[in-house]
Amino acid sequence: MTDVAGVSFYQPRRLLMQGSTPVECEVLNVIQGAGIWPDCEDKTQLLQAIQVLADAQGMNGIAAAAGYFSMMGKMSASGATSLNIPEGSVNIGGNGKGFIITAQTGFDVSEAANHDGSFSSLVLGDDIYIYAVDNGVAEAKLIASKNADFPDGYSAVTSRKIGGFHYGRVRPVANRYDTAFLPTVQIVPNSVWDLNHRPTCDPTGMVEIVPGGFWADIYLNSEGGGTWPENVPVSRYGQTLIRNLDYARSDMHLLVRNAGKRLPTVEEFMTYAEGAPAGQDNNNEFAWAANTNGSPSSAGFVEKSVSMFNVVDAVGNLWDFLDDHHDWGGAFSKDASVVNVGKDAAIPRGTVEHADWSNFAGGGSYTYGAGAGSRCLHTSSKPWVTNGVVGLRGVCEAA
Repeated sequence: MTDVAGVSFYQPRRLLMQGSTPVECEVLNVIQGAGIWPDCEDKTQLLQAIQVLADAQGMNGIAAAAGYFSMMGKMSASGATSLNIPEGSVNIGGNGKGFIITAQTGFDVSEAANHDGSFSSLVLGDDIYIYAVDNGVAEAKLIASKNADFPDGYSAVTSRKIGGFHYGRVRPVANRYDTAFLPTVQIVPNSVWDLNHRPTCDPTGMVEIVPGGFWADIYLNSEGGGTWPENVPVSRYGQTLIRNLDYARSDMHLLVRNAGKRLPTVEEFMTYAEGAPAGQDNNNEFAWAANTNGSPSSAGFVEKSVSMFNVVDAVGNLWDFLDDHHDWGGAFSKDASVVNVGKDAAIPRGTVEHADWSNFAGGGSYTYGAGAGSRCLHTSSKPWVTNGVVGLRGVCEAA
């Protein structure tokens, strides 16, 4: 028995019909040598066999190496619960273990045959991962799972995470600023990622804003795991939001760094917030911004507070803290009070020499009323303040 690319052969080595031509014999030898059962209806088996044998023998120089992944295009949404997956190849479990990914149109992750049972149906806020798994043959099986490490029934050795998406609210460009439109709940198209098309950080809960440019968190951030100064914020639906209470606003650069991200710029905010309806003084229909609110809502609570890039709560709820600092000028002096704030307030960390050190924040807060909107900016936000009206959203570059 021979093992090639992780496939144990149980088929007969030869299925050659009497009278086969020498060319037919050679072709069948290659197909069977890759562990593929010959099928006269499948016209791609010779190509599949060559790819498998190349992976196993290192003929292409990298395909047999651990970590290899290649795809002819990128994964994309094809419906509310379906993906289009191009053909490709992937290494699962170590050097020499190469597998084929067969192209699939309309791969419906909600079908029982296509997921691992970690969910019965998709619900708002789900983050779903797509795995290629070693199924005992040359072609990898694709499985959807809510598990972020490996799917149920498999291990880190027998599976490889190759992509994923967020199931959330979607506002098409045609419905930008449309207050009558209720965003649909589906696979968020610009959240779909794969190993060749993704942000430089963990893509969970993010959307692509500029193709090949930058990605942004869908939700204002909440606490993930760990403790200060190494806790990792996350972008998740329905969670209690991080805000500048225990944290000073000037702590947020370190928080977002722990997730492998950075703070957005003013221009990036105005891009990802585009199309989200403005707030109103006396209700929260379009954004959590009514003058009478006493606190922020959980992440994503307002159904219509979605931009045309499918970023949620870019208007209202909490200000997005932005990475643009300036000073209004005047009489400068050294000031320790603006430094000794937030999580490490008790530790001396120098002074800021300033007249009126300020930064930008975007979108408006939970009581900002009709002033909250996609072009709403606060140009004199104070980085040292801890008043609970500023939140955190991260961005990062495309990989």
